[in-house]
Amino acid sequence: MYGHASPASQSRSPPLYRASHDPNGPATLSTTVVHALADCLGVDVTDSRISLYDTVDPDALDALFRPRHDGSPRAGGTLTFVVEDHHVTVHGDGEILIEPPARR
Repeated sequence: MYGHASPASQSRSPPLYRASHDPNGPATLSTTVVHALADCLGVDVTDSRISLYDTVDPDALDALFRPRHDGSPRAGGTLTFVVEDHHVTVHGDGEILIEPPARR
């Protein structure tokens, strides 16, 4: 199952979106990020403008937060990058935060 993006704040600025990635689920982390971005941008996930390749290597992103070889989860760590002027922060625990440009 893909992560579910939801507003984290009810302020006047665009909401901070949160999504959750299940490392034991069928989707890769990069796929969950793309789906969360599509939700945040209000576009279809197949929209060609949603691409991580210009900012981060999706395979490297998946590998960075993949469980260890013994199956144990990675402890901590974050990675932040920008896609379509949205700041995306991925946490080692599977939390994904997307900050729209107007919030900055």
